[in-house]
Amino acid sequence: MKDGTSVASATGIAGRVRALRRAAGMTQVELADGRFTKQYVSQIERGEVVPSDELLAWLAARLGVEPMLIATGLSAADLERFERELATGQDLLDEHRYPEAIDIFRPLRQSLGLEAPRWAYRGAMRGETWALIRLGKVTEAAELLGEARATLEDGRADTVDEQAEIAYLTAVCCYTLSTMAAAHVEFARALALLDEAEVPNDRLRADVHQWRSRCYRRQRDWEAAREDIERALELVEALDDTRRSAEVNLQASLVAERQGRWVLARRYAETSRDRFEAVGDIVTKGRVLNNLAGLNHSLGDDDTAIAQLREAFAIFVDAQLEAEAGYVLSSLAEIHRERGDLTEAESNAQRALVLLGGRLDHIQEIGTAQLVLARAHLEQGEIEQAEDLLAGVDESYALTESVSHQARSWMVRGELELLRDNESEAARLYREAATALQPTDL
Repeated sequence: MKDGTSVASATGIAGRVRALRRAAGMTQVELADGRFTKQYVSQIERGEVVPSDELLAWLAARLGVEPMLIATGLSAADLERFERELATGQDLLDEHRYPEAIDIFRPLRQSLGLEAPRWAYRGAMRGETWALIRLGKVTEAAELLGEARATLEDGRADTVDEQAEIAYLTAVCCYTLSTMAAAHVEFARALALLDEAEVPNDRLRADVHQWRSRCYRRQRDWEAAREDIERALELVEALDDTRRSAEVNLQASLVAERQGRWVLARRYAETSRDRFEAVGDIVTKGRVLNNLAGLNHSLGDDDTAIAQLREAFAIFVDAQLEAEAGYVLSSLAEIHRERGDLTEAESNAQRALVLLGGRLDHIQEIGTAQLVLARAHLEQGEIEQAEDLLAGVDESYALTESVSHQARSWMVRGELELLRDNESEAARLYREAATALQPTDL
């Protein structure tokens, strides 16, 4: 048996040669046609010998089929079907039609045996993983990636790129579940594997850098976040990839915003919005509008901010994306609270929490909506209701591992204690929040 040829491959070829010969009405002697002996054909059909590529081509010609059919059990028509189904599934992903995308990717992945082209399995696995993540089924996505990783052999040069992609997608799952330490391990693994790859994969490298930037941003390591996102920007501009450029500009906007560079952040966000619109991704344009509204609010243009939020809300309602609509209502609630319209703020925050539905993958925004609602109650003198909500805020933010968000809750608790004339406790909470918000090196 040739080096690198699996037992499964040998067995598959054996069964296909035997079945095709019988279907053609040939004996083993007739198939050999004087080129070799009946005994050699028998060895092939028992899986004891694996034909060379040259011999496979000769056998295929004798049997009237394509060599690929003998080697893999697949025809050129099968490969064309795989390509069509992967393209259809990707279109559904881009249109945020995640359940339908799974209905394409999952049966395709499950139908592909060990001898099927790896690119087909990889594409189906990747698509199904992203659809599951977007639906909030992150644990299921992580299990799928674990299965995919188990099918690869470490150290094989021809699987390094795929190993890197699995590590990257696993890191995304860890980030989504707020397990930051595990995410950093997988991002580092992905980049190390990409360094080993024989063929550069700058698209995947850009994805790793932009997603790792999110981790650093959540951990308030702004400089590390900036370095990663600037590297991602360099890579995507060289790639001439409009969609990826839109995604990276969005993340660059968020980093600049956290650093207080609001005008720069708005410019990145406007670029992102325009590029998502250019590729027809109206839903993600809606997400960018939500962020743009926050920037315009910070820059004092509330009328533009509210108009952008209403546009985004309409997009998400039309797309039946309840959690995304919840994000927008949370942002609207905060603007109305700051403008003193506490009834409207309370209504929007409550609706946001209903739409967010307690989903763990949206826990940070749930905490934010709870906090807005707590402040609305507090500013109406409803101390007990505010205190009950702040307990939920603390639980939500604790799951995010984001100290800066927890500090916001402590600040509001300080305001609550002042209303109770408990100045010493208020001062303690303010000090704790101020300490947490000090710059830190991670």
